[in-house]
Amino acid sequence: MAPKITVFMAAYNAANYINESIKSILSQTFTDFELLIVNDGSTDETVQLVLEFNDSRIRLVHNDKNRGLVYTRNVALKEARGEYLAILDSDDIALPNRLELQYRFLQENPGYALCGGHGKVIDKDGKLLDDNRLIVPTGNEHIKMTLLFINTYVNSTVMYKTTVLKELHGYKDFAPAEDYELFIRIAEKYPVDNLDEVLVKYRDHESNTSVLHADTSWTKLYEIKKIQLTNLQIQPEKRLTDALYSILMWSYNSDLSDYLYLFTKLKYANRALNKYPIIPFEKMLFNYWFKIIYTKKAKMNALPLLLNKHLFSWSFVTSRQLRKAFKLSIKGIGRLSK
Repeated sequence: MAPKITVFMAAYNAANYINESIKSILSQTFTDFELLIVNDGSTDETVQLVLEFNDSRIRLVHNDKNRGLVYTRNVALKEARGEYLAILDSDDIALPNRLELQYRFLQENPGYALCGGHGKVIDKDGKLLDDNRLIVPTGNEHIKMTLLFINTYVNSTVMYKTTVLKELHGYKDFAPAEDYELFIRIAEKYPVDNLDEVLVKYRDHESNTSVLHADTSWTKLYEIKKIQLTNLQIQPEKRLTDALYSILMWSYNSDLSDYLYLFTKLKYANRALNKYPIIPFEKMLFNYWFKIIYTKKAKMNALPLLLNKHLFSWSFVTSRQLRKAFKLSIKGIGRLSK
């Protein structure tokens, strides 16, 4: 009989951490799973460590050589026998009730295709870091809107409906951002969510894929931003794509006029397409607009910028935002008077 869940672990030279990752799955409170480990041409002791476990739920598959993460993830999709496919990177640790919580949610919400949750951040030695929580948004509509700007999932927490992944033909060549691109595609067609629960310990170290490929990831992420604009029937001209990409990277290095142009375009595109709930989406645009004004320290222009007629509504603004914008404007005026 096929297991309810396939837990997938990609393994490439993972000897430093894979032992602990495997143990965290084998000790789950939910037991009807297979642990599918795809060895992507490891040259260290990864395979030997996996073979030391005497548990029939572990299934080890080998690539013919080192093929990379997108290929390896799609091998897992072909091999998976479970109704659901849960991801755990070979350096991360699942909390004991992770599978139980997600399985229950997806059984109770059969229309949903994807479910994740929060994470705690640990260092290479397994110690919690000071800023140790990865908090993700919850709620289907909120996640879908937020995905336009940033990634809303900790990859090692996600559980997919396997049939949906196969329907969408799995991962595409967007490495190392292939997971973000897939989340976006799934959310275009199906309800998605995150549990308001910590599901994993995410290991932050110098060998993370995101660290190793930081210099090359921007081209794929930039391409994703262009696709998102196109899906909203917005021509992805450079100033718009640059601004949207800068929000993803938390850099806010475009001109204020470009952000205003972007948010205005997004607002009216959504009104035409009705892709996202109009009021929550426009409030999100306004909140990003405020964050950018404050981050860029617009000084004496802060208050008039905040009250821009294209983005401002009295129902959106908080008294705290008004106070901050007023103080920033006063500082700018004070500096001019010196």
